[in-house]
Amino acid sequence: MSNGPTPGRILQLGMGFWGAKTLLSAVELGLFTELAGHPLDAQALQEGLGPHSRSARDFFDALGRPGHACVPPGPARQYP
Repeated sequence: MSNGPTPGRILQLGMGFWGAKTLLSAVELGLFTELAGHPLDAQALQEGLGPHSRSARDFFDALGRPGHACVPPGPARQYP
């Protein structure tokens, strides 16, 4: 049995980076600053932050998975 790199371990490492990169992108765009004052819906966030409309929903949904922000059909909120 080999203890060397396996595709599963490499994929796990790559996917772990995706979450960190998504969070960093949200910080760079000012998402949490926008949400600090009041909840906003996905449309208002997209207009205020500028991600392309085709990718905005996926971007906001990806942030909702780790619990950093939540963008349900209604307003998004930042949780302490």
